[in-house]
Amino acid sequence: MIDRRGLFRSSGVAVGAMIVGAGVAGAGPAAASAADASPTFLPLPDNVKPLPNNGNGYRLQRAGRTGYVLTVGPVQSVFVETNAGVVLVDAPPAARGFLQTAIASVTTKPVTHVIFSHDHIDHIGAVTDFPHATRVAHADTARMLAAFNDPARPLPQKTFTGPRTVLRIGGEEIHLIYSGPNHSVGNIVTYFPAQRLAVLIDVAFPGWTPYRGWANAVYQPGILLAHDAVLGLDFDTFVGGHVYRTGTHADVRQSRDFFVDLWRTTQATKARILLSDVEASLAEPANFWAATTVWLDRITQSVMSELLDRWGSKLAGADTFTAAGISAA
Repeated sequence: MIDRRGLFRSSGVAVGAMIVGAGVAGAGPAAASAADASPTFLPLPDNVKPLPNNGNGYRLQRAGRTGYVLTVGPVQSVFVETNAGVVLVDAPPAARGFLQTAIASVTTKPVTHVIFSHDHIDHIGAVTDFPHATRVAHADTARMLAAFNDPARPLPQKTFTGPRTVLRIGGEEIHLIYSGPNHSVGNIVTYFPAQRLAVLIDVAFPGWTPYRGWANAVYQPGILLAHDAVLGLDFDTFVGGHVYRTGTHADVRQSRDFFVDLWRTTQATKARILLSDVEASLAEPANFWAATTVWLDRITQSVMSELLDRWGSKLAGADTFTAAGISAA
């Protein structure tokens, strides 16, 4: 059984409610001492802990006959060797130098194409290391990059619109699938059928609960649609762009199940804990901001209690960003 109350105290889930409910009492020495205390979190399950690397600072995992997953710390990218050269999915700054070394360890062929999963710099910020490669992205990603005008993220030379296109490069068939905005506008699934390899960045994190705020989603329903796009594919290896390992169909399904549970539990709790009851309990009911803060904190505590019971021993990080996910729901 998880000590939820101790967990809330140590990780600061109910900070807003304590401050609003206690007035100035939260500003004394006891509050300062609590703020200085080191937070404690649930231990990581063994199946999400970092895996051994090759001794050179990165881990290279085979995915299919000519596909590879590079992991540097908690950051991942993918490359596939084709008859014509290497197709790279994302070029994260964290993998700068490691990518070139890893590719050279398996082939002498050049990188001919770099597929952008989406526009975020932590995944494509080292693409200029491959100046001769053709950059490929969804048109929505191209529009975002044009607005940024960032030299580290040059515009793609090849784009597509709509929900799907198929590239054929050096005998390799590559499906680019766009189910609509999710984590970012233009964030796509890259699927290599021959390698049984599916890539969707920053949406599903194998073995982990999502990053804060529904994985920083620009459109929350799109997170579920992106999961569905992956789950409709036939693959053995899933790459989510972060964390220390690859995933399976079961991992993606589990990730979707968590999102759905979070949403449904939050909506049910909102219907049970009423804002009007919170307003009536305050010394100054007209302070709408205070009432809303207490209301949201009560919802968060209740939902966190349920989700930790169901997921705390199944997925890593259930006690970290879940509160932000509840707020976003």
